[in-house]
Amino acid sequence: MMKKIFIYLTLILASFTTMAQSPILIRGKILDSQEESSLPGATVLLINKSDSIQKKGTITNEHGEFQIKVRPGQYDFQVSFIGYKSITQAISVNKESSNLGLFKLIENTEFLQEVSITETLPPTQQKGDTTVFNPQAFKVNPDASAGELLAKMPGFYEVDGKLMVEGEEIAEVLIDGKKFFGNNMNQALSIIPNDVIKNIEVYEHKSDEEKFSGFKDQENKKSLNIVTNKKKKKRLVFGDVASGVGKDSRYGFDGNINSFSDNNNISITGRSKNVNAPLKLNNRRFGNGSIDGNDVQEDGIGINFTRSKNKNDIAFSYEYGNRENENQNSTIRTYTSEALEGQMMNSNSTSGNDRGNHNMNLRVSLNSNPKSQLLLSTRISSTDANSKSNSFSETFQSEQMINENTNMNRSENKNYSIGQNINYSKKLGKKGRSLSLQAGFDYGESDSDGKQVSETLNELKEVSQSINRISDAETKDASVRGAISFREAINKNSNVSIGYNINYNSRESDKNGYNFDENTKLYSSLDELTTNRFENSTLKNSGRFSYNMRNKKHYLILGSDFELTSLKNEESFPNKSDFDKDFFAFKPYLKYSYNLAKQKRIMLNYSSKTTTPSVQDLQEVIDLSKPLYISTGNSELEQARSHSLMAFYTASNIKKGNRLSVNVIVSTSNNMVGRRTIVAANDTTINNKYFLPAGGQFSQPVNLDGQFMLNANVSYSLPLKKLKSKLNLNTRTNFSHNPTFVNDKKSFTDSWNLNAGMMLSSNINEKIDFTFSSSSRYSNSKNNSSSSSEYISQTTSLNMYWNFYKDLVFRTNASNNYQNNYSTGKEDSYWHLNLGLSTKVFKSKRGEVSLTAYDILSKDDERQHITTDLYTADYFTNQLTDFYMLTFSYKLRNSKGKGGKFERRKRFRGDMRRYNPMMM
Repeated sequence: MMKKIFIYLTLILASFTTMAQSPILIRGKILDSQEESSLPGATVLLINKSDSIQKKGTITNEHGEFQIKVRPGQYDFQVSFIGYKSITQAISVNKESSNLGLFKLIENTEFLQEVSITETLPPTQQKGDTTVFNPQAFKVNPDASAGELLAKMPGFYEVDGKLMVEGEEIAEVLIDGKKFFGNNMNQALSIIPNDVIKNIEVYEHKSDEEKFSGFKDQENKKSLNIVTNKKKKKRLVFGDVASGVGKDSRYGFDGNINSFSDNNNISITGRSKNVNAPLKLNNRRFGNGSIDGNDVQEDGIGINFTRSKNKNDIAFSYEYGNRENENQNSTIRTYTSEALEGQMMNSNSTSGNDRGNHNMNLRVSLNSNPKSQLLLSTRISSTDANSKSNSFSETFQSEQMINENTNMNRSENKNYSIGQNINYSKKLGKKGRSLSLQAGFDYGESDSDGKQVSETLNELKEVSQSINRISDAETKDASVRGAISFREAINKNSNVSIGYNINYNSRESDKNGYNFDENTKLYSSLDELTTNRFENSTLKNSGRFSYNMRNKKHYLILGSDFELTSLKNEESFPNKSDFDKDFFAFKPYLKYSYNLAKQKRIMLNYSSKTTTPSVQDLQEVIDLSKPLYISTGNSELEQARSHSLMAFYTASNIKKGNRLSVNVIVSTSNNMVGRRTIVAANDTTINNKYFLPAGGQFSQPVNLDGQFMLNANVSYSLPLKKLKSKLNLNTRTNFSHNPTFVNDKKSFTDSWNLNAGMMLSSNINEKIDFTFSSSSRYSNSKNNSSSSSEYISQTTSLNMYWNFYKDLVFRTNASNNYQNNYSTGKEDSYWHLNLGLSTKVFKSKRGEVSLTAYDILSKDDERQHITTDLYTADYFTNQLTDFYMLTFSYKLRNSKGKGGKFERRKRFRGDMRRYNPMMM
């Protein structure tokens, strides 16, 4: 009995001794043996040798580092990572913390060849106000660019050349959080290849002023940040070079090389071409397969450089471009307003432009001092442009010709501008208390010379108006601005800001027009209608208030701007006059977002905006550049006020890979600056000054009430596992209720635009990459005092990359376009078909020789439909047809590239980390 008691006491004392021992911190780092890069997500396990049930485990962080706390003793140390050979060794843990050092895992190549990840990778994740798109969830071909990758992602589309995401315009594209070639979004989307992208982030766009002051910008836009997979202490080098020759001595060259590291990024680009065709077909095109067939000569170079050290950044970019082009187009315009009903205009025009420009941007950001930040940004640009145009038009009233016009314009323009901004922020004594200062200026000059020769005939083919005039103009613009703001923390989740802004803008303009004198055969007769000299200025004083609150579920911004704007204009010729106008505005705004549940968020935005009339709209100076459409200003204009309310909802299901987004915007405007239009039934003179031929229009800005707009966007994406594809569905609805004022009669035009579309994109493998899309659009415009116009269009397209045999690749862009303008009875249905065949060359497979045929179905022109409050129009432009090009391209990489062992290992490593159960 005593023996048992002794044993029990011994065990109890031993247990107390063990409990009394404090846990010891064990550290280390796991690396890939070949690349010597960190392995995030590796599993680390310590098993007690005396009792194998006692285990402690963790996974490595993003730097491959781990920390485990265990009690002293003898342990089996194990490291494992799927796709690598495991490490097991015995260690002894003493009473002091220990750093075990580096452990290098060796790749299990046989396993990598056999393994297949079957889970559905989440296409998006919501992290606070940032939507993170996962490129690994979208399988694209190895030659795809960032733009082609975006074309597969849910919510992205283009409207009038603007890149949109879930109903909002993308204002900038950043690379690793830094500007790329100033704000040239196309450069980033075409240069950055998909295989160097780690993820893509979309979040609310903030100007430099908002970032420093905390005051919200009035416009709601998005920023897109491309995060590259550059490694710590490793340099990522990539680029592409392509050159091609084609039919009729056409050629093209495009190249870029990029070197990214922890602290330095540099990109160099160059291009030269005399054809608008791309050197290789790609999958970025959003449905339209046509290519501009007008003549072009374009050359350009660019460099972008960033350097970071001790949290200080410097970014410099320079671009030079020269473009010469010749354009031909025709237009059929059908008027729908009551005063113009039954009127139609047909026109044909040719134009040429020769434009050279230089753009330089410099940004210096100093952030090494934890208590202050300083941002200096400089912009310099210059443009030298020459243009010419010749047009011929006929205007009909109920099929009866009422006027005919020929118009020739020539111009030479030179301008330059420079701008400087300074933003400074300093933390004051109390946590959350800061002071921000902003200052800046812009200055620009413009010189132009022009010539216009025009002749208008009436219905009897008699000359009703003749113009033969030269002109010269000089303009100087300057602006100076400053701001101060103070931010005070209320608690750890909220703060309040107050601020003051001042902005002064001035313009000096000196414009002269000289008519041709038949007696002297010289341009010596001063034309007072087109000659003017004036100076104007705008002074804006703003007081600002803002309250900000943020926690895990709620985000609130509530504030208001108080603005006093003073306009001043002095005209010295042809009349001596001046006017002063003052405008006061109270502009409240509200932004609220609420995280309903994981990956679900709702957001509400309200803003009130005032628009002060521009000096150009206020000046009663005649514009006769288009003899059938003359215009002038209105010194009686008042400022416009608008109210906008936006509701936004997103929901993502990470496990299923689904995403839903709904965006609704409602806005109203009063005193909007519209147009008062007078349509001449016969040859007439407006205000005893301006001759207007029959069928011509005279317009000037006026204030109109009653504008209303509604925009709704819904998109839904989901994976189709059986098809190994992803399906994106979208619907966009736009309704506008716009006031018009024609022949002194006010009416309203109601316009509907309904868009519905789907896109099926492959998610099979890198050898087959296709995007099949279909989009339908219906538009209806009706003025309450006239007949309506209806238009419907349908575009179905297929973009495909197919590596069908060894190194052979087939590419195609195919689309069918159907259009029906019920107003004119014109109906079109046509196909565009581009085909390409290429082969990979060299051992690395980075080279490629391609033969491409463009628009082999020979559709010479293409119709674009536009609807306005007064008319609908069909524009026809030349397209490139029956063209072929032979191209050689080469990809530059400092690794084995996408599809090689390095890339597979990197992607597999990231995918396993996302699904490691110890991270959930």
